[in-house]
Amino acid sequence: MDPRAVGCPMWLVVLLLLLYGVRRASGGDCKGERQVLRNASGYVTDGPGNYSVNGNCEWLVEAPSSSYRILLTFMFMDTECTYDYLFIYDGDSPSSPLLASLSGSTLPPTIEAASGKMLLHLFSDANYNLLGFNATYTVSLCPMGCSGHGTCDNDGRCNCFQDWGGEDCSMPDCATYCQNHGTCSQDSRRCQCEPGFVGQACDLALSENQGAGKWYNVSAGDPSFRARTAAAGAFLSSTGGLYIFGGLDLNTALGDLVFYNFTTNVWHQRILSPSPSARHSHTAVAWEGFLILFGGELASGSLANDLWMYRPREGRWQELLPANITWSSVPPGLAGHASAVVDEWLYIFGGRTSVDVFSSQMYRFHLRTWLWELVMPSGGKAPAAAGHSMVFHPASCTLLVYGGHRPSTARFSVRVNTTDLFHVDLRYWSTLRAKDSHRGPRERAFHSATVIGNYMVVYGGNVHIHYHEEKCYEDEIFFYHLGCHQWVSSHELAHQNPQEREAKVQAQARGRYSHIAAVMNGTVLLVTGGYSGVPRGDLLAYKVPTFVFQVPSLMYHLDYCSMYREKSTCAKDPECAWCMNVCQSTQPHSICPNTGCLGLARLLVDCQSCLAFGSTNASLPRAPGPFGWCVQNETCMPLSAVLGCSLKRGRCQVEKISGTFGWWGPQPYFITSLAHCQRESFLPGLHLITYQQPRNDSQPDKVSIIRSTTITLNPSTEMDVSLVYKGFIHPLVSNPAATEDISIWARIQRLFVVAKLGRSPGTLEL
Repeated sequence: MDPRAVGCPMWLVVLLLLLYGVRRASGGDCKGERQVLRNASGYVTDGPGNYSVNGNCEWLVEAPSSSYRILLTFMFMDTECTYDYLFIYDGDSPSSPLLASLSGSTLPPTIEAASGKMLLHLFSDANYNLLGFNATYTVSLCPMGCSGHGTCDNDGRCNCFQDWGGEDCSMPDCATYCQNHGTCSQDSRRCQCEPGFVGQACDLALSENQGAGKWYNVSAGDPSFRARTAAAGAFLSSTGGLYIFGGLDLNTALGDLVFYNFTTNVWHQRILSPSPSARHSHTAVAWEGFLILFGGELASGSLANDLWMYRPREGRWQELLPANITWSSVPPGLAGHASAVVDEWLYIFGGRTSVDVFSSQMYRFHLRTWLWELVMPSGGKAPAAAGHSMVFHPASCTLLVYGGHRPSTARFSVRVNTTDLFHVDLRYWSTLRAKDSHRGPRERAFHSATVIGNYMVVYGGNVHIHYHEEKCYEDEIFFYHLGCHQWVSSHELAHQNPQEREAKVQAQARGRYSHIAAVMNGTVLLVTGGYSGVPRGDLLAYKVPTFVFQVPSLMYHLDYCSMYREKSTCAKDPECAWCMNVCQSTQPHSICPNTGCLGLARLLVDCQSCLAFGSTNASLPRAPGPFGWCVQNETCMPLSAVLGCSLKRGRCQVEKISGTFGWWGPQPYFITSLAHCQRESFLPGLHLITYQQPRNDSQPDKVSIIRSTTITLNPSTEMDVSLVYKGFIHPLVSNPAATEDISIWARIQRLFVVAKLGRSPGTLEL
C-alpha cells in the first residue's frame, strides 16, 4: 500500500526523522527482539515495508525517571484487523497495565503512560501482513504535556493559557462557547443549559427540528467518568439522567454507578452498598423509571445470572431474587447477551454461557412477580448468537434480533448482518431473507440498536472485511424501517435537506463497539463509552434526521415529505408517496399508492413464517397485510382487500422443471391458514448434509435443500468431506403408491457413494 493513500506521505516521515535527529527503530524480521529508546523525543515504527508474519516485536520507551510521562502519537496505522495487534503497556512488561490494543487502520488518540516507561508489543499471526505503524513519542513531567495549551512546571503541574483549564489544560473555558442557551458555571466550568437544550455548548434543541441529522459533543475528559467499554446503561426519563454501571477499562472490571446530569453537564459517581458486583458484558434497560441490570462477566471470570434494580429517587440498589429457582426456568450465567422490555416482562436472549459459546435460549422475567420463565418457541428456529442486538416493536408484537457473532459451521463463527424476528404472542421465530444488502450495514457484532419513531437505529460495531478493508470500528449510523422492513439510506434522503447535508460534513462520531446507546426524549440518540483500540470516555448525542422523527410543533404542521422535489427521491422514503406531482406523507385511505414501502412479505422464507407474521402485519403502519403463501414458487404474498385473492393467485404459478411439471401437477397451492402449512406446503427436494472430517453426526457443518434435476458437486481438494442426501423425491402423503416411474442416475468421479432408496424412512423397500 502506498503511504500517500492513507494521508502519511513518505517525505513527511523522512522530514520528521531529520527534525528529531534520532535513530529510526527498525522492524523487519524482529521476532522476539526488544529495542530500548531513551531519548526525550523520538520516532518509533516497525520498519520499512510490511511487518513480518508470526512476529513478536517490542519497543521499550524509557523516561529519565518514574516522575515523567510518555506521550505516544500515531501518524499511521495498518494491521490486519482483529488478528494482528499492537499492545501498549504502562510499564516495561506485559504484566503492566494495558493502555491500548490497537488493530486495523483507525488512528487512536494520543496515549499516555504515567509510570515513566512504555512498552509496545507488535503481535502478528501467519495469515497476512500489512504496513504496520508509525508513531512519535515525547517525554513530559505534566499530564498530556499540557495538551499544547499551557506550560509545564518542574513540579509536574500545568500553567494553562487563557481560556483553557483542567489538570492537563485540555478543557476550553466554557465562557468561550457557552452563549445562546446556557450560562457558564464558575464552579464546574461547564455550561448549565436552559430547559429544552442539552450538549456541551447547550446547542442541541430538544423541542424543534433544527439541527437534525447531526452529532453533538456532550462530555469528554470528565474525571468522574472513567473511560470504559462493555458497560451497560439507560436513559431514565423519571430523572432525566443517563445511568451507567460497570464496564471494563482493559485491566479491571468496574463496579461503580455513574450518571450524567444534562442540565449541569456533569458526571456523578456513586459507590453503593449493597450493589451488583463489578462486571462487564452485561445488559441494562429502563423500566418505569428504574434501571434493570442482568448478567455479565465478573472480575473472577465467572458469568453472572443475578438481576438488580436501581431506584434513582431513593439512590439505592435492590436485588430481584426470583420466586422460582428451578434449573429449567432460571437462565445460566450469561455475557454478550441482549435484553428488551415487553410490557412487564424482561426478555433475555442469546449470549455466551460457561459451556456454550453461542446460546439460542430465550428467557423472560416478570418484573412484578419476580418469576423466571424459559420461553419455548412454537415454531421456527432460534439463532445462536452473541454480541447481537435486540429491540421490541410494539406495533407488530415482535422482537428483532440483529447481527452479532454466529456459528457458521460446527467449528467456526462469523459476524452477520442477519435479522431474525420473534413473535412474542405466537412464540414463533423467523430468519428474514437477505435483501437490499447494498442499503444496509455490513456484518457486525457488539453494535447497538435502539428504536426511534418507526425506525430501528443501528450504530457502531466490530466490522472487518478480510483482504479488502482493515476497518475494525464502525462509525456509520443506519436506519431500518420497522413497518416496511427495509434499510433506508440517510445519505440519499438527508441530501435533500441542506441543513442536514451540512451537518453530515461538520461532525461525525469516531467508530467504536461495545458501547452504550440510549434514547433521550424519544428523538436523540446518546452514545457513550465503548472501544476503538482504547476505552472511550466521551458522551455524544445524535439528533436523528427529520425522515426518522419530526418534533411536533404547536404553531404549524409541516409535511416533511414535501422537501423531496423528485419522484425518485420521494419513493426512497417508505413513509412518503408521490401524489398529484408532489411528495406527500402516506395517508391510510389515500388514492395514491405508496411504492416506497416494500413490506415484510418479500423477506419471509417459509409458509409458517408467512402466515404467523402476516396475520398481525395489518396493524403495522403503511404495510400491506395479511399474507398468503404460494407453495410452488415459495413466495409470501400480501393479500389485498381491494384487489381480492383471485388476482393475487394469478401471481402464484407452477413452473416447469426440465420441461415438465413436478409431482404436484399444473395446479398451484395458495395457503392462507397457518394450520394448512403442515398439510399442503410440500415441495420436492433432498437435504444435502455436509460433514467435515473428523465427522460429527450430531453437528453437520452445512445443511441445504437441493431442488435441481442436475447437481454438480465440486468440493475443495483441500477438504475431506462427507456429503449425505436425505429426503423424499415424492412425499406420498395421500397416495401410498406412486403411479409414475422414478429413475435416478449419478455420474461419479473420485467419490465414494452409498445410495439407498426406500418407500419410507429406514427401509429399502421400493
